[in-house]
Amino acid sequence: MLVIRDTGKSTSIFGSVNHERHIMFKPAQIILLGYIAVILLGSFILMLPGMTAPGKDLKFIDAVFTSTSAICVTGLIVVDTATFFSFWGQIVILVLIQCGGLGYMTLTTLIAIGLGRRIEYRDRLALKETFSLETPGGVVRFTLNVLKYTFTFEALGAFLFLISFIGRYPLPKAIFASIFHSISAFCNAGFSIFSNSFEDFVQNPLVVLTLCFLIISGGLGFMVLKEVITKHRILSLHSKVVIRVTILLLLAGTLLILLTEWNNPNTIGILSPGHKVLTSFFQAVTPRTAGFNTIPIRSLRSISLFIMIFLMFIGASPGGTGGGIKTTTLALLLGIVKGVAQEKNRVEYFHRRIPNETIYRAIAQTILPFLLVSVVSIIIMSYQPNNPTQIIFEVFSAFGTVGLSTGITPRLFTLSKFLLMVMMYYGKVGLLGLAIYPVKKDEKECILYPEEGVQL
Repeated sequence: MLVIRDTGKSTSIFGSVNHERHIMFKPAQIILLGYIAVILLGSFILMLPGMTAPGKDLKFIDAVFTSTSAICVTGLIVVDTATFFSFWGQIVILVLIQCGGLGYMTLTTLIAIGLGRRIEYRDRLALKETFSLETPGGVVRFTLNVLKYTFTFEALGAFLFLISFIGRYPLPKAIFASIFHSISAFCNAGFSIFSNSFEDFVQNPLVVLTLCFLIISGGLGFMVLKEVITKHRILSLHSKVVIRVTILLLLAGTLLILLTEWNNPNTIGILSPGHKVLTSFFQAVTPRTAGFNTIPIRSLRSISLFIMIFLMFIGASPGGTGGGIKTTTLALLLGIVKGVAQEKNRVEYFHRRIPNETIYRAIAQTILPFLLVSVVSIIIMSYQPNNPTQIIFEVFSAFGTVGLSTGITPRLFTLSKFLLMVMMYYGKVGLLGLAIYPVKKDEKECILYPEEGVQL
């Protein structure tokens, strides 16, 4: 809802401006429009001379797709990042990934603080939405902690990568590859400057475990990271639920992929038992929502693809760098089932009752994406000459901002690319997209109607 305010001067993190009529947006709308603006800006920059390798010409639709994928930290690509873009083009993609992983509001806040500007309450509300916080109190301090954690984890990851890369590539490439992949992994982006992602490192435990460490750390959510790093004596309910569900999904995903791919000679069948476990663990981690791969995704069995589709749909945790419906949403859905089985009309975790408003949000956060990915999948399958499983996998990968693909992305039609961009954007902003619908105060819970049941 827009509010027109007839004032003269206004100060925000975007600067001080004089105007007669100041248009105020809701915090969620600021985030939605901001991401679109950054996507378009990134698209135009990628089309500038010198951003692509000699002899390469980037189409506008592919520039927008690449920018959307980077900002939404997805990793789906229509051109090979390693060979199509120049060094400067890869730098632009890296900046877009970092901006998308942290949220552009975080970076603008950092710039504003550096310039000595005051952070307005409206901007604090937008930051609260960015990190899924309950209140805007202390959000600026929390944002600074987010930046500190992010750069610390990324620096550590780059150092660990460099140990493996320095003997394999020339020093400049080893350094850049270490920094690029560390940022891409922590931000759960999945972009790689290696044409086959990390398939050449399938038997390198240091590289694989470093990727897992960065992906999981970025996907847990900054609130959980803060509590774990500062060693809170008593973790919040949110952190307990996130950690429990994350561990269960990783263990279940590892076991299922290990069992379904054990004898597949095109994936892990030729590896030693230890490397089979390591690779299966990594393929359970990367759908959460990173998009790297150490084995060819197109060679996975159909049942493994559907296991990964489920993991991609769940995604990471609130307030982190990943997408999906979130681990807490899955926990609440399972809590609803448990409550019905126990004939309870409430959801409880760790001796705490979950508010009904949160439960309704979890249901909406599951139904809307599922309907959307179903409709988009049907539309694409109606005219795209590809295997239906591959298309479904691609759409879920886009929604989960994962970036895993069976290799069909570059061959998609323009409409299919556009629909995937919509899915990536929705996967990034989630239910914030509902902010485009204005709601009047008198349309909220002012009238309570009589109850009447329906059969289930």
